[in-house]
Amino acid sequence: MTDTPTADLRRLFVRELQTLEVTLMRYAVAHPTWLAKHDEAALRWALSLARLSTVVVQTETGTDEVEIGRSSDEYRKKLHDSLAPCVSGEQVARDAIQNQIEHIRTLARDERDELLRLFGGRLPMAALDKATRRRPLAMAMSGGGGTAYIFVGAMQAVEDAGLRPDLVAATSMGAVLSAFRCRTKDFELKQLKALMTRLSWRRVFRLFETNSRFGLPATLKLYLREVIGNEFLRDGEFLRLKDLEIPLRVCVAGITGGAGPEDVDKYAHLLDDAVIDARRFRRRGASIARALSEVTKLPLKPIYLGGDPLTEEFDVLDACGFSSAVPGVIHYDILRDDPRMVEVCERLLEREGCVRLVDGGVADNLPAREAWSAVQGGAIKKRDPFVVAFDSFAPRLGRHMLFLPLMRIAAENSKQGRQTAHLTVTFKNVLSPLSVVPSQNEFLRAINNGAEEVSAHIPLMRKMVGPIPDPPGIVTERDGT
Repeated sequence: MTDTPTADLRRLFVRELQTLEVTLMRYAVAHPTWLAKHDEAALRWALSLARLSTVVVQTETGTDEVEIGRSSDEYRKKLHDSLAPCVSGEQVARDAIQNQIEHIRTLARDERDELLRLFGGRLPMAALDKATRRRPLAMAMSGGGGTAYIFVGAMQAVEDAGLRPDLVAATSMGAVLSAFRCRTKDFELKQLKALMTRLSWRRVFRLFETNSRFGLPATLKLYLREVIGNEFLRDGEFLRLKDLEIPLRVCVAGITGGAGPEDVDKYAHLLDDAVIDARRFRRRGASIARALSEVTKLPLKPIYLGGDPLTEEFDVLDACGFSSAVPGVIHYDILRDDPRMVEVCERLLEREGCVRLVDGGVADNLPAREAWSAVQGGAIKKRDPFVVAFDSFAPRLGRHMLFLPLMRIAAENSKQGRQTAHLTVTFKNVLSPLSVVPSQNEFLRAINNGAEEVSAHIPLMRKMVGPIPDPPGIVTERDGT
């Protein structure tokens, strides 16, 4: 078996069946008349039933979590034995699958009946069918500076397709953009477009001429709150992570014990000769890449903000600011008069055994595992999500060569995220990592490219998320078709 989340390792054939499911649904998208609709529904239902680990049941007093656990192991084995010989890589033996449909329909019907019998009154039929019919969508967004703007178009395409993330985990610039997505259930692209017309290099960044408390000193101080703060105000108060309408987990990296003052202070003025002027800054790409590579040698640990009573109190902008604090380049800190957030940060550093917080991309640039774990841990009232990862910072020979060493570092710490995600979209036509304050034309180009590149994956996402039509012979009576 491949490296999978711990809960999946306790259940036989879960990951293998989900891999088969993605392959079969890709084939169904490419060949829409391959199976009759009721046969495709039976196949999708059988595979979706196999993924269930927990069913959340609404009761008069709240909710009950019915743990399926290993109760379906025998069913999964039989289903896997029926389907695995019919699929080789991306190749599907279509006639063999068609010949197995009636057997698969019987397996799924019997397993549904067995689960209802096994768990008695704790698991109503409606709750089991609801969990099978539609699965939650969890999304992960990578960091990567200006490359991440392509996510804006991707998120809009997902929204236009009628798909909505139930939870998002993100890093660095991906976290900033995800925060805009998670403010409300509906994505507001118009507001983001209007905001981008008001951004300028000098408004977003200024020369580091201040103290450092929780962040790592760097040449440029990030004025995130001053620039986009109005977008995260509600009733005169800045939104906290717990206030977002779609749950968001933000990855930051903690520098653990062992980093002395000299390790911290040497980053304060690394790029002073390139500040303010964006063109000169872009010419220092090699120095930036070296600084980032160097900081990865420090003792680091990923910390995910928003998933516990302490970190859900983080102001959204502070979480995104620390996650975007590129070592040696961008400094973010809480130096304002804000006793509440100062206390939250002090408690976090003490709890995690860290001395400073920096860009989450140096620890986990594609937090898909955190997205999966957050759903399984009860962040939403559903379980067993379909996890989609958006990666804008994967290494590509011939483009962004100065950042290739850093991209390889990010790719290494993204392996777990890629192994966890059921679908990873690796974007190609991205802006430069240094385009953190893009021109209007660059921003619009990124939107168009993101929508175009993700559009090919939308039909698969629809099939994987559902809803699945109720298949005759499993949920409804056979009608003779």
